[in-house]
Amino acid sequence: MINLTSENEHKIVSLPNDFSGFTVDGFKDEFEELVDTGTDFIILDFSKTEFIDSSGIGAIVFLYKRIEKRSHKLSLLNVTGQPFKLMNLLRVDKTIPFIDSL
Repeated sequence: MINLTSENEHKIVSLPNDFSGFTVDGFKDEFEELVDTGTDFIILDFSKTEFIDSSGIGAIVFLYKRIEKRSHKLSLLNVTGQPFKLMNLLRVDKTIPFIDSL
């Protein structure tokens, strides 16, 4: 279940502690619905996320591609620790902006 908040024109999605495997499966349909809401700017909040795997990265890339098709924006907030290391290694940060604050 997506923990979603709105701030101005932004939608902020708080990701869980472990964003991998079965957890990601629960987000896919909700990510699809999020894209369909027409929000111009979506922020994935990694403040609580301590672990991500390839399925988590795949879900983020899927969301990014869908958002970009609509000329909307996606940013990743507070990416640290293992998620930062993996996404940096995979150069996710070269495509999707990382931000430290709103």
